[in-house]
Amino acid sequence: TTVSEGSRINIIFFTTMPPSETVVDKAAPSPKRQKVVDDISPKAHNKPPGFAECLTLLATSPSSSSSSVQPPSSIADCIPATIISDGKVRNDLKKLLSLFSKHNFRTSVVKSPRAALSIYKDSCTLTDNDDASIHDGKNFLLSMVGMHPLQNEIESYYATHVKDVYSLLLFTNRLRRVSTSSSLPDEVATLISKAELSVASICDDAEPVTACSHLTPNVAQLVAEIVSVYSTLDHRVRKEQLEREYDRIITHNATFANARLQLFLEAHSLDIKEVYFKRSAHEAKYERITIYVYDPDIDLLKPPRLTFLPCLSLALKAGPAAIVKDMVQHFWKSLLKRGYFVTKGIEENVVGELEKFFLSGVCRDVNLPLLLNAHFDPQYPLSFYLYGKAGSGKSSFVRQFSPALNETISHHVDPGVLVRFVKQNLNKHQKDLALEFELRPNNNDLSVMSLIQGRRMTLTQTKPGLVVVGLEEIASHSEDGDPNQLETCQLISQRFGGRKGSFNEKETKAPRNSAKRGISGDASLITLFTSNYPLETLCQSALQRLHMFQNIKAVVITPVDQSDRIKFAKTYLTQCLTSSKTKITDLNLDIPVGSGDTRPLVRELRMLSFFISALSKQDTANDDANCVQISHNDNTNVISVTIGSSQPLHLQRDDFNNLHPVPSRVFDSRTTAIVSQLENNPLFQKHIASLSHILDYYFARALAPAVIVSSDPALISTLCSTLAAQPKIHSLSAPVDPSTYKIMKSLYDPENTPNLRDDIISKGRGANVVVEICCDTVDSQLCIREIIEDTPSMTAFSSE
Repeated sequence: TTVSEGSRINIIFFTTMPPSETVVDKAAPSPKRQKVVDDISPKAHNKPPGFAECLTLLATSPSSSSSSVQPPSSIADCIPATIISDGKVRNDLKKLLSLFSKHNFRTSVVKSPRAALSIYKDSCTLTDNDDASIHDGKNFLLSMVGMHPLQNEIESYYATHVKDVYSLLLFTNRLRRVSTSSSLPDEVATLISKAELSVASICDDAEPVTACSHLTPNVAQLVAEIVSVYSTLDHRVRKEQLEREYDRIITHNATFANARLQLFLEAHSLDIKEVYFKRSAHEAKYERITIYVYDPDIDLLKPPRLTFLPCLSLALKAGPAAIVKDMVQHFWKSLLKRGYFVTKGIEENVVGELEKFFLSGVCRDVNLPLLLNAHFDPQYPLSFYLYGKAGSGKSSFVRQFSPALNETISHHVDPGVLVRFVKQNLNKHQKDLALEFELRPNNNDLSVMSLIQGRRMTLTQTKPGLVVVGLEEIASHSEDGDPNQLETCQLISQRFGGRKGSFNEKETKAPRNSAKRGISGDASLITLFTSNYPLETLCQSALQRLHMFQNIKAVVITPVDQSDRIKFAKTYLTQCLTSSKTKITDLNLDIPVGSGDTRPLVRELRMLSFFISALSKQDTANDDANCVQISHNDNTNVISVTIGSSQPLHLQRDDFNNLHPVPSRVFDSRTTAIVSQLENNPLFQKHIASLSHILDYYFARALAPAVIVSSDPALISTLCSTLAAQPKIHSLSAPVDPSTYKIMKSLYDPENTPNLRDDIISKGRGANVVVEICCDTVDSQLCIREIIEDTPSMTAFSSE
């Protein structure tokens, strides 16, 4: 979960040391390493200029005493001297102006409607007239406002290599600063020191980019381990508090510009309320960034810590239209990454509405100055009615819409905005729907209305988010049907509009106070209907009474056709390889892609990406190792994978359509260790080869989840216990019976309801978990589908 700036919490059990006190900590002192602010030469330790700039964030200064508690990174080590040499700004506009003017920025002071500092965009460059003494300082300020000459390169390195490592460093720093020697257990201090030493080694490494790429995948596990051990050993510390603090750090430092902004604000004890960018259609010299500082005489409340738009550089260079265009493209890519291929027909029908929605969230009027604070507050209601044949992909689109939208908004405009999901099945008898949609006093019980409103702003959020409401399986428009499309749409129109009675076609004016009871005027609620049947005109008219459905658009969903499937297969496979950091320059894919449902194809492509990645790592000496040829022999049904000029790897499908190499081979050392323990066991001798392939997929996350089915309880029990005995593999304490134990809780369940999904998540981010599930009946087997095919913990009301 991503948490916004406003969610900064005061952990009441922590105590901060007064500056005058010195204590002896049981923890090892923070690692010492050389300051790297001035070392941005591309020849120094093979650091590209953009990456060298990122490394300045990981600098630390030697502690004056090995026994004193020193933070792993101090502000003075990360900020050039000219930025802080004149003392703190402390919300003094004149001092802030002096600071930017000293670094050769063209500035002016705005007097009305309130005092503010303007920095002119044409001065946001490095020039030959800049004094050498202010070079580093101007570099810092330019990258902070998104105008560094290498900004895109820096941001790319930061996002892929440094962001997670830096967040880990800030998290350990935070724990050290707020913990006294008596409240930091030895085990936690050891883990923190281990994490800090891992970060410290990067700056001294001859290949720092490689060192960062090796540490980044392990950051989530290191944080999970620290959080788990700390909350277990010290009962005053709650796991949720530590996780929220880590999420807050990630949100505030989502980009390199924001990471430097946080250092700048902290160094100067500065509170910035708003930052705007004023464009000029005629004279570029008038374009300026205007900073409004917090003034206690004017502002009622102190603003939360400022964070910039993640797309700050794009906003300054190209404006809102370019941001929206980039957001739409990112949205399609995010859907594809999750295995949903958007056909040309869907894209053409959806793109116009998406653009209006995104633009209304970024700015209300393109002619007004653009707010550069991280924000997304849409004004344009977004609603789609998706219909088509069963299995065409309607529910899949709805299921992937929410995470794709969340990722898009987080990547471009506000990492602190959460996009939640609520699913309501409409394929029920009318009396059941009427009961579930019923408006009740204060909306404080289990009505669908209260669930939707509660998801928009949960107790863990500090700013309102968005809610995607999936209204699935609307029935046909049959007068004798129960449910009936018209009656269902009329019920939704009445209840979402805050009206308690039956639908009346002649009643156009809403009753008094109905708006307070309803949710119809909220553009942060995105509605997605699904149905096998077209939307009738009367039904559309009933819905369009409400503001949230005024723009409802019917979109026909059709299965991906042959030409699109080939394009999808190649694009998705390339994306899987990119995610696994496998560099491929030429990919030739010639395999059967099937028809209809794309999920079997997605599964096969994920397995192929595993083999390509594994072979690529083994064949690094080959000059043409980046060229991949995948072909299919129709006679033998064998798929051949060839990398460069090496020998091809032949793959066959087993009875469950899993690909396995011929002859059999194992790629992961952990799989080899487990197989060696089981191969002499009579229970596994017949299936040991197939098992080894599934374990390879499991460790590589190619199959998520990897599933092994057997009617022999002894076989499953032995396998689970063997896996659980391996390092860094977690297991549940007892087998799960779906007939008596919830697979996942619905929204109306109490927070502490035990369920399998939460049990798995409790093992930590990125953890490998093994679960034994006993499915003795058909009903219990069907229950498992909830965690695979449904949206976890998002269902408003489960079926009886």
